[in-house]
Amino acid sequence: MKKLTADSLNDLTIKAAKPTAKSYTLRDGNGLFLLVHPNGSKYFQLRTTLHGKAKLIQLGTYPELSLSEARETAREKRKQVKVEHIDPILEAKLVKQKKAKEADNTFQKIAEDWLVIKQRTLAPSTYLKVKQTFNANVYGVIGKYPIKDIDNQLVRKCLLIMQKRGALEFMEKTRSWIKQVFDFALSDKLISENPIPAKDERLEKHVSEKFPRLQSKQDAGKLLRNLVEYGGSFEVSTCVYLQLHFAQRPSELRCAKWEDFDLDRAVWTLPLAQSKSRKYMTKPHTIMLSKQALAALKELQAYTGHSEFLFAARLLNKPVSEATIRKAFRLNFPDYHIVPHGCRHFFSTQANESGLFRRDVIETFLAHSDKDKIRATYNEATYDKERRELAQWWSDQLDIMRDGAKVIPFKQPA
Repeated sequence: MKKLTADSLNDLTIKAAKPTAKSYTLRDGNGLFLLVHPNGSKYFQLRTTLHGKAKLIQLGTYPELSLSEARETAREKRKQVKVEHIDPILEAKLVKQKKAKEADNTFQKIAEDWLVIKQRTLAPSTYLKVKQTFNANVYGVIGKYPIKDIDNQLVRKCLLIMQKRGALEFMEKTRSWIKQVFDFALSDKLISENPIPAKDERLEKHVSEKFPRLQSKQDAGKLLRNLVEYGGSFEVSTCVYLQLHFAQRPSELRCAKWEDFDLDRAVWTLPLAQSKSRKYMTKPHTIMLSKQALAALKELQAYTGHSEFLFAARLLNKPVSEATIRKAFRLNFPDYHIVPHGCRHFFSTQANESGLFRRDVIETFLAHSDKDKIRATYNEATYDKERRELAQWWSDQLDIMRDGAKVIPFKQPA
């Protein structure tokens, strides 16, 4: 058979090549040839050498890869081998592995990795909220996409669903969490840039408002009186009662554990890991217990002292839900909308208006961070004595509100 020169093949020859009992080749030259299989499939291949070792490189199938494309690809591969000394077979294998890895790096996988790390610093209630939010609102839309293929348009798609139902504040929080996941992927060099811009003008902006709260002492008194007649569980009514007296963050009280209370010393020590303010703190926040709060806790202990949590959910080893406490506030005070967190606003207003306590004492009572970062670095005062006085004053004030009048001690005539 006459030896073929370079570029000896043409489309007519390739189309005319019929399958036989055994595979055979049609050479084009310079190492390029067409392999014809018994089943009729036709493959372009390139035979070359690298460092004295033979290399057989698969280029593609005909007619998906045309003859002209096969020649161009063969020229590129020969240049890689002869000039750049790159192994195309190994290179293709690495590219394939990279694509497989990228396909595995879905948004959901990266988000779950991020959550594992964030769990170290997030309050348990916040961690659970992020996890539930992603499961309910995010993963179904972008969870299965490789994170490198997700752009802001796709992220906006799941956020607009939340916007449509009016959950603007929740939508903004979710967008922030998603942005943090992309920052996490960026730090691991899984993406080259974060696709979430600082602002998205197509999304509505949430206008923040103060937490709905009691508007007067009379209203607080009415809530406390209604609580006596509350038909719900004793644990839930006690949680509402203590929320008013403690004025601490609702999630911290709702998830409180008996092991953190020293009833003999009348102190609740909130573990650093449970505190929302832990990033600003170097030691746990302590809450001083008034006589009224201490009495309520001792009574509650007879009901739930066997449990890990003060306010344990029925038949479950976990605290009562946020929805349950919110419902109790709504049932006990139907006049207008209030929420548990509003108790902190109400306390702060009354304590500041009284003029009896220093601002530092009130802010420390509420576990607020000092906005003056330099001052916060040097000032480690805890104001324990004054905070205990404040706690007792506040419980006494709540008793006065409940009783509906200021109690004036009766003096015996001289």
